Amino acid sequence: MSLHPRAQAAAALRQIAYGLRESQALYVAAQLKVADHLVDRPLNAEELSNVTEVDAAALGRVMRALCSLDVFAESSTGKFSLNSTAELLRSDVPASYRNAVLFSVGEVRWRCWSDLLGTVRAGRGGAERTLGMSLFDFYAAHPEESRIHDQAMRATSAAQAAALVGAFDFSQAGVVIDVGGGTGELLAAVLAANSLLRGTLFDLPHVVAHAQSVFIDSGVTDRAQTVGGSFFESIPSGGNTYLMKTVIHDWDDARGTAILANCRRAMTAGSKLLIFERELPEIGAPGKTAEAFLLDLEMLVMTPGGRERTRSEFAGLLSDTQFKLVRVVPTSSPLSIFEADAV
Repeated sequence: MSLHPRAQAAAALRQIAYGLRESQALYVAAQLKVADHLVDRPLNAEELSNVTEVDAAALGRVMRALCSLDVFAESSTGKFSLNSTAELLRSDVPASYRNAVLFSVGEVRWRCWSDLLGTVRAGRGGAERTLGMSLFDFYAAHPEESRIHDQAMRATSAAQAAALVGAFDFSQAGVVIDVGGGTGELLAAVLAANSLLRGTLFDLPHVVAHAQSVFIDSGVTDRAQTVGGSFFESIPSGGNTYLMKTVIHDWDDARGTAILANCRRAMTAGSKLLIFERELPEIGAPGKTAEAFLLDLEMLVMTPGGRERTRSEFAGLLSDTQFKLVRVVPTSSPLSIFEADAV
């Protein structure tokens, strides 16, 4: 029997409102490394509580909620076990998503998002108001939170890299410079798939210091190098193809333009710029694009003026910095590839 329209509307609102409960239950499981403890054999709530040092009854209730969300599985005898989703919560598997969960719904974001109304009233600066400093300054002062951020970005990049590399022909990319490329997952994937290419990873010195293991694992150490620096100051020259993955969305138009202008100064006419970002739809409509709009709110809350952008907004930024948007290439990931030529 179908629900009355008002009941359907109430159910939709209830599901959205309950999102905080789901995310916090997931955070508890990630923080306690529950998935790691279930690798060898299924455990009941009492056994799990012994290894995680929390209350058995409370943990059991959290676990049952997560089982209902298809994150773990529960047997008829009350034993909890891993399923395919929970496997990604293990800290010891390739592309583990555990740090991404800690990053997305941990204490820092919980605090900042709790003041979304204040951010909307002010128009920006949720993290600065809540943390007393910009998010990037906060990470510099809190190494453990910075580590979680870096590991989360690494997991996200690893999960997206194959889709991005598969959507674009890099065979003629020449020397590739990955601007703000973190620990090098995307660059490593591009080089691994194209044996004639060479590349440079450019990011802050303390970030690129962790890239060597990524290059070793991908077998590209002989064709990849790192350069430390700030893209607000200068960007290495000499590249044929420049990459920027989820860089511009961290910044307002003025600072996004400054980054693109520095990139253009490093490039010669005919060089190519590939921007990997979500394409924000022009209109907010129900459907799978909700993730892009919610991430846009993440930028509002957590960054100094960052935002997701529409195709026309990207075209405007590129035109202002002597680039021409050639095309937008969809991928099987949430990101699209904005291909631009230096003019």
